[in-house]
This record gives sequence, C-alpha cells and structure tokens, in this order.
Amino acid sequence: MLPPTVPLIWKRSTRARRITLRIEPVRGEVIITVPERISRDRALAFVHQQTEWITNALAALPEKQALADGSEVMIEGRSIPILHEPTARRGCWLDAEGLHVSGEASHTERRVRDFLQTMAKERLTQTLQTYSAKMDLHPARLDLRDVRTRWGSCTRQGRIMLSWRLLMAPPEIRDYVVIHELAHLKHFNHGPDFWALVDRFIPQGRTGRLAAERWLRENGTALLRAA
Repeated sequence: MLPPTVPLIWKRSTRARRITLRIEPVRGEVIITVPERISRDRALAFVHQQTEWITNALAALPEKQALADGSEVMIEGRSIPILHEPTARRGCWLDAEGLHVSGEASHTERRVRDFLQTMAKERLTQTLQTYSAKMDLHPARLDLRDVRTRWGSCTRQGRIMLSWRLLMAPPEIRDYVVIHELAHLKHFNHGPDFWALVDRFIPQGRTGRLAAERWLRENGTALLRAA
C-alpha cells in the first residue's frame, strides 16, 4: 500500500495508450495517466503493483532546500550561502561571501526568490540575445516562468518560454537550453536538421549537447525542489 500521505493525482487521456505513472518533483505527488477505455479499478490495481517503484522514486527525490539563513542556493552552478543581515537596509546583494539578505528573517525566502528571478531575467535575456545574433534567429517574445515539466519551449508564433531556474544551472547548461529553443524557430521538430543546427552552436557539438542533457537529467530535480 502507498503511504497515506502521498497524493495520487488522476488524469484521463484520450491520447494515452497505456497507464503511466510519474512523480511530480516539487510536491512529491504520484501522477497517474489513464486511457479512457481503462476502468478506475484496473488503474488502481496497477498503482498497487507499482508500490515498490513509487516508494523508491519518492525516496530518491532530493531533499527540499529552504531559502533561509545558513542554507545554500545554486547560482550559475555554484552553491552560494544565504547570509541573513537583520540590521542592513540593502535588500539582497551578492558578493564573494554569499547572498546577503536584509530585513526580518520571515522575509528571507521571498526576498531571495525575488532576487533570483530578477537576476534570471537579466542573465537569460542576455544569453538569448547573444545566441539570437549568432544564429540569426529572432524570437517574437521571451517569457520566464516557474514550470515543473520543461526547461524551455517555443511556439509556432515565435514565442520562447524559459524556466527562470536555469539561472541555477551552470552557464553551459543554460546556453544549451537557449540554443535548443532558438533552433525551433527554424525547425519546429526534433529531426536531423534541428539537431545539426543545435550542435553547430554548442561547444563540443553533439558531445557537449549530450553532456548538457545528462546534467539536466541528473540534477534538474534538485533545481526544481529548491526555492
């Protein structure tokens, strides 16, 4: 049996061909996607059969990191200590010692998050502009969001979405996601021409791209569970 505290989220799908399970990394929910033709009882029996997998997957989630004094936050691939400065009047500032946060301790998490999102907008916009010029591909718009399922996306209308949490990843990982989404402006698919275009602008080409994808698979959940 699943622990009673584990939320089970049901999703019916007309496109699904089989029952699938996945773990929502932030809230630790078990999401089950069920084809229309399959009964709830059969789907629930499948969940019970997968109890061991679910238990192991939940146990493997990285521990959530609070944005509080004495903890650390990732910025561009580096672990930065959070330092509460109760008597200061400077908001948040970053220096060689760490990320300083002024004001009441109860406001630390919000102020750190606001600081990170502001910094993300600056760095990701700069990165997008740099590679847009190099690739001669120009998006109609950039949106930064706090998403849990993808690091970036591109619409047919030319609008690019990036997760602000890419600020936490090393710069080469952030660059890969930006290059990937810009390439969709020319190739709205994942065919050979698309990957050839991506690899042309990634340092070390295909090897660098595969390394970036591996880094996101291995470390992405930790970024999603921070902040």
